[in-house]
Amino acid sequence: METYVTIIGIAVQTALFLLGGYAMVLRNDWSNKALKAELVAMQRQLEKLSEVITIQAVQTTRIDNLHQQITMLQRNYEDLRRGTGIIERD
Repeated sequence: METYVTIIGIAVQTALFLLGGYAMVLRNDWSNKALKAELVAMQRQLEKLSEVITIQAVQTTRIDNLHQQITMLQRNYEDLRRGTGIIERD
C-alpha cells in the first residue's frame, strides 16, 4: 500500500510540474503577443514622429531662407540710404 502512495505522489508531482511548464509556455505566449502589440504601436508612433520631424525640417529651411532674404533686403536698404546703391532710370 505504501508503494502505491509513493507512486501516486510521484505521478501527482509530475503532473503538477507538467502543468506548471505548460502554464509558463502559455504565459510567455501571452506576454509575447502583448509585447508585439506594443511594438507595433510604437512603430506607428515613430512613423508619425518621423513625419513631424520632416515637416519641421522643411519649415526650418523655409525660415532660414526668409531670414537670408530679409538680411539682403536690409543690406540693400542700408546701401540705398547711404547712397551706394543708387537706382537710376534708363
